[in-house]
Amino acid sequence: MTAAPERAAVGGGAAPPVASRVWEWEGKVASAVAEATADEAWALLSDFLAFHRWHPRVAACRLASGTPRALGCVRYCEGTTTAGGEPADWAHETLLEHDAERRFFRYEMNDNNMGFGLFFATFRVVPAAVGCELRWEFECEPVRGTPRDALVARLQAGLDGMAARVRDHVLAAAAAAPAVVAAGLEAAGELVVIKVDSSIAAV
Repeated sequence: MTAAPERAAVGGGAAPPVASRVWEWEGKVASAVAEATADEAWALLSDFLAFHRWHPRVAACRLASGTPRALGCVRYCEGTTTAGGEPADWAHETLLEHDAERRFFRYEMNDNNMGFGLFFATFRVVPAAVGCELRWEFECEPVRGTPRDALVARLQAGLDGMAARVRDHVLAAAAAAPAVVAAGLEAAGELVVIKVDSSIAAV
């Protein structure tokens, strides 16, 4: 299949699932990030349109329709190309819920080239005894041509990759902080020297 044109899914497909519905497939994957607090990780991952910055298999993620980051907006996601030259995965996804206080957002996958029918997912960042944990929960119909275990493994690999990128970002920021402080102190010291020199010259 060729890559899809960047168009929004109309109407977002089916209505959001109700609590009483029994899904044929449902589950979750989780990945720990000991180096980041829940607030630090959420600040990086909460942007619905920034999926490509953190997921290693997503090459592009951008607004397809609606108001950016508002409920009902649709994003277009495109995966990285494979070594075999097969077309990249793509999907349109609609933002259904976004709760900054509880650190989660929920979305529905619409049209796609990966065999998904009805598919709802919730992405969460939760505090842990050390750092935080990323969680990806799903409720869906069976995916055409994909065993359930393969779907879970795919989600887990993606989430582990996201956790690694968050970890690397937080560690890099922490390592850079002392250098920034030192540069600031050095600049302040130079200003003091200039001030003293000027006053001495004035005398």
